[in-house]
Amino acid sequence: MKYIVPLTIDYDKKLCKEFINSSGLDFLELEKNQKWHNNVNMTGDLKKHFGEISNYLKDKILILTLFPDKQIKIHADGAGTTKDNTYNVSINFPVENCTEDTITHFWDFEDEREIKYIHHEKLGTREIIDKDLLMLRQNYVFKNKAALFRNEYPHSVSNKCKDLRLMLSWRFKPEYSWKEAIEICKDLKLI
Repeated sequence: MKYIVPLTIDYDKKLCKEFINSSGLDFLELEKNQKWHNNVNMTGDLKKHFGEISNYLKDKILILTLFPDKQIKIHADGAGTTKDNTYNVSINFPVENCTEDTITHFWDFEDEREIKYIHHEKLGTREIIDKDLLMLRQNYVFKNKAALFRNEYPHSVSNKCKDLRLMLSWRFKPEYSWKEAIEICKDLKLI
């Protein structure tokens, strides 16, 4: 439970795919520019569909696109444009083409010391200090279950899928830590 926790959220993939399709994203342009995440405003219908957990999550949701045979290098999500809006936890929802051909890898230091970052506020990114010393710690395959995802931990994605993989990643508001997100999910009977 250090990096990822499967959840028992019952959600409609068809509704999620309709939401993605209505976002107006140009997938050909995204692939050309090698862009794999896009912030989109959350709709009332989707919030209502996901229920009470929506109260703890941001008003934007990320549409994650992974194009055929593309890889994602080691990185840590969650950097805002200021340290006050940096988030560390999301719920990731597999929507389409989430198979054994696409694996998320979590990385950590051998001694499991704290991960430290250089925060680039103007870019909205954070750089992992001593990234070359990280070791592979866990592999995870998204299939049909949503999962609580610890964004601040370094991770990468290897991909042999021949189709576009689509996921939604809905971030917890920045004030919630990993432990608090787990407790919220337990209270809502999602774990």
